[in-house]
Amino acid sequence: MTEKQVKIISHAPDFSVKVDLNGETYVIDSEDLGIQNHRIIIRAYQKGKIIYSREIDYEDILNKPDFNKRLTDLLKDQQRIAIEALKREKIAPEKMQRKDDIEDKENIVKRKRTYKDYINEVEALIRMNSRKEVFELLIEAMGEYPNNPILLSYHGYIEALVNKQYAEGIKICRQSFKILKNQMSLVEGFFLPILYLNLGRTYLTGRKKKEAYSSFQKGLELDKKNEDILKELKKLGVRKKPFFPFLSRTNPLNKYMGMLTYELRKTRVRP
Repeated sequence: MTEKQVKIISHAPDFSVKVDLNGETYVIDSEDLGIQNHRIIIRAYQKGKIIYSREIDYEDILNKPDFNKRLTDLLKDQQRIAIEALKREKIAPEKMQRKDDIEDKENIVKRKRTYKDYINEVEALIRMNSRKEVFELLIEAMGEYPNNPILLSYHGYIEALVNKQYAEGIKICRQSFKILKNQMSLVEGFFLPILYLNLGRTYLTGRKKKEAYSSFQKGLELDKKNEDILKELKKLGVRKKPFFPFLSRTNPLNKYMGMLTYELRKTRVRP
């Protein structure tokens, strides 16, 4: 793999970097947990999912006179290491169960959860259909990170799913788009599919299939291989376009032509 195959295409605050590698997009994120924890976490994301995670202790530089510069250099160095791992194809989803990753998950209970920890747990609980647990976890998460757009998006979906507050859930999901644009404009497109996924799910809980379909399609335009969106579309089913697309589905002409074509299809399959 050559140097030219890796291209950094944008930078974001807090030492996040967006990387394009052979047609795939990754976000390498470096997060400082604060001097009380004296740790940083480096994560690589692909399609919104963590494919690499490493936690580093920087207690040894806390009392150095040039501490801020050393910490900045450490963050940048660890990002460089993660990018090099991508270039050497050392990072892959199936390699997440490394010893360091397991230790990192165990360390979560010893320190304050980051918003990314919450997101990972929320996604896992949704996959297990554990509605009560995910609702309680999101209450805790929103107390810690009330303005995080990703958590807010999940909160809107679960509010509609568990409490049947459909209008409120949709409102919350829409709000998350505005916050994402303001907070993470440089990597906005990377997280937008998750927001469209949750908005679509929320529409579905309120039986707004047309709006749900539109939201899923917008997410799919940004991430054509998003498995969660593809699953939702498969469950939703894809309706055929009306005979006269410039008229509404409920228009009498479209209804009549729909019935006529249905009868013609039945005639053709008769023995």
